[in-house]
Amino acid sequence: MEKQPTYKELEKENERLRVEIRRKEERIIWLERMLFGSKRDKAPKPSSPNEPTLFDDFFEKACEERDKDIEKAKEQIEKEAQARRSRKPAKLKRPSEYRYAGLEERWHTEMPKDINPDDYDVIGKDVTRTLHRDPAKFWVECTERPILRRKTDKNAAHPKIVQASAPVPVIGGNHVGADVLAQIIIDKYEHHLPEYRQVKMLKEMGVVLPVSTVNNWVHAVADKLYPLYESLGEDIRNSDYLQIDEVPWRIADRKGKCRHGYAWQFRDARPDSHGLYFYYLKGSRGGEIPRAQLKDYRGAIQTDGYKVYDYFEKQDGVTLLGCMAHIRRKFVEAERACPGVASKAIEYIGLLYTQEENLRERKAPYEEVSKARKEKGLPIMDAMEAWMKVASTTTTPSDLLGKALDYAYKLWPRMRNYALDGRYHLDNNDVERGQRPSVMGRKNYLFSHDDKGAEDNAVFYSLLESCDVVQLNPLDWLTDVLGRLRDNMDEDEIMQLLPYQYKKSRE
Repeated sequence: MEKQPTYKELEKENERLRVEIRRKEERIIWLERMLFGSKRDKAPKPSSPNEPTLFDDFFEKACEERDKDIEKAKEQIEKEAQARRSRKPAKLKRPSEYRYAGLEERWHTEMPKDINPDDYDVIGKDVTRTLHRDPAKFWVECTERPILRRKTDKNAAHPKIVQASAPVPVIGGNHVGADVLAQIIIDKYEHHLPEYRQVKMLKEMGVVLPVSTVNNWVHAVADKLYPLYESLGEDIRNSDYLQIDEVPWRIADRKGKCRHGYAWQFRDARPDSHGLYFYYLKGSRGGEIPRAQLKDYRGAIQTDGYKVYDYFEKQDGVTLLGCMAHIRRKFVEAERACPGVASKAIEYIGLLYTQEENLRERKAPYEEVSKARKEKGLPIMDAMEAWMKVASTTTTPSDLLGKALDYAYKLWPRMRNYALDGRYHLDNNDVERGQRPSVMGRKNYLFSHDDKGAEDNAVFYSLLESCDVVQLNPLDWLTDVLGRLRDNMDEDEIMQLLPYQYKKSRE
């Protein structure tokens, strides 16, 4: 006869099944969001105040005392935020002509038909502005170089013959102007147009080129810019405050399929940023990459929770910072799956971001920012930490809330470091924003054919995105630099062509 389970065994099995059901429900909600919902990290609307949740009793009691401690800070932050929002001026509608400021204006007067203008006096006028464009125009520069013989040597056995030097090509063996090359690069890496689409557009404008030729030009320009790229990397690594992240890139060097590779992005996060630097080495995401790039580094490093960054926590002279946006993202996922479980965490984090917005709005000095974070920000983080300790008793490590708590606990000591220096950010969103062009490009040209193509991408994204960081027109910069770069330039000459120094020299 089969032994009947005891009451405790049944109770334990029921608890296991409840956890399993909850886990599967969370998974279903997450999958539905990924398929049909918004990918934004917007927190769901809070539940009705009259609608109880499973965790109300636990959390309310745990947070009550802590909330009293930070009530004054919370009141001050929200009061300042309300005043800040009320100061924002209403958006004014601008006249249509403001949209075309700086453009050439071609005027003409349109008189009514079938009248003699001499019979009328002008008593007023209306102006209609219509936007037009001249189509892009290519032209060929033909440089004629006469071969000259000195007149006095007409009958000489060895007459003196001279000729002007041939124009030096921008890229070896190809007589194509820097302006054309720059536009091709900008269209691919800033406007995300694959080379085959550009070839089609060029054909419509009367220039017939094979895709292979354009591809060779792109590779040649990358090689020409490589000394600049290396100098930029060295310049970025010398910053005392870096944000780091990994960017997924697809490499189609295997028959019939792509492999997933990664590029590493290093952003100078100082207020006076010099730009950012992408580094690619065979698609590796291993920790040897940042360790080699940042050997003997001294300063602050801000990252997400990827485990390879743990190495820097043990290095002398390195301050490791976390990213609150990544922490919040995981609590938002838990809140979507089970409303009410993570709303308190999202509220605490929202209060921290409100404080940062207040300080940024009034352009507070960095010393004041650091002081405000210590006086108000850290107590809020202490309150959130107390909440997390209680919340951890109500969940399992495999639940979305459990995963969010585990992730937050790991980064919490790093998060508190943001109060050490007013220059530090609460998150590393700046470095993630630097990934957007590469992500958009990947959606259009899909992949790189090999590691060399991926390395070229790193060169272009580094330099062009650095132009955007320092607010420099990338097309103008690239056109000028391609025409000025030459072999055997010394380090100082190359440094002067980097986007940050280039703009500084023209201010």
